[in-house]
Amino acid sequence: MLRVIFVSVLLKVSLVAPDFTLAHGEFGAAADGRVLELVDELKQAINRMEKARQIDPAAVNQLKELIRRYDWPWRVRLLYDDFTDGEFASNPEWKVMRGDFWVTRGLGLRTVVGDQPVARWGVGERWSKLSRFSSLERLGVLKDFVEQPVKPLRPIEAWQPAQISTRLALGNAFAVRVRMVSREKPQPGARLEFGPFRGSERDWGFRLAYGSGSSSRIELWRITPGRTALIASSQDAIDLEDGRAHDVDWRRDREGNMLVLLDGSEVVRATDRSLNDFFDGFTIANTGGDYTFERIEIFGATP
Repeated sequence: MLRVIFVSVLLKVSLVAPDFTLAHGEFGAAADGRVLELVDELKQAINRMEKARQIDPAAVNQLKELIRRYDWPWRVRLLYDDFTDGEFASNPEWKVMRGDFWVTRGLGLRTVVGDQPVARWGVGERWSKLSRFSSLERLGVLKDFVEQPVKPLRPIEAWQPAQISTRLALGNAFAVRVRMVSREKPQPGARLEFGPFRGSERDWGFRLAYGSGSSSRIELWRITPGRTALIASSQDAIDLEDGRAHDVDWRRDREGNMLVLLDGSEVVRATDRSLNDFFDGFTIANTGGDYTFERIEIFGATP
């Protein structure tokens, strides 16, 4: 009976998803709904057969491998921000913990830490705050633009680390998708990192990091109070400073298996089961480099 189900499933998959290349779960949040429906039905069928002790181990393993390849358990989008509203103060709310972040319309959320100070102009600052005012208040702000001279703000000091965070209830299984641009090679010892955290000090969680100079790599770190531990890193050097936007896709399932894809290609695979609790938010930290985030998406797994 199980082998009949197995053959039937193979036929359905070949009809529903004939063109997908799904090795290592390269299915994405935009997965065809018919395939996900089939995967859910297959899970239920396996559960019923296991309870009824109608088990053919070889066929079950083959069916579970199909589930692994075609499933996308992170089906709840918890956060999406492409910064097209020109600010980061609401929907979702990001808070700068230190350093400097700003939004450039048409580009995204930018952070610069490096040898040269970055000047921020007052007119841009006031313009970015217009969305917080009512229509009448905006008229007053525009009048202020015209009538009062605008002086440049004090430049941000070079090499001042920058960090920004948003509060977010996030389970232990998650998927993070970031589209970003790196404009200059980080100095040795400097890096960009982002990931989920727990606690007011943001010192508990996981980080995906990029940096460390001429042979930059993508790394996965575990963060606990007073201690950081490298989980895994890419085997080959990574170069994001090619003038293009890059897609970073980081996934973690309920068993602690983590996968990082760069522009659709696997760069890091690791397992870490040491942190099995929930998270309070998501943070981005820059200790050296010029980065722009065009889009940030975070997904949670369904129960």
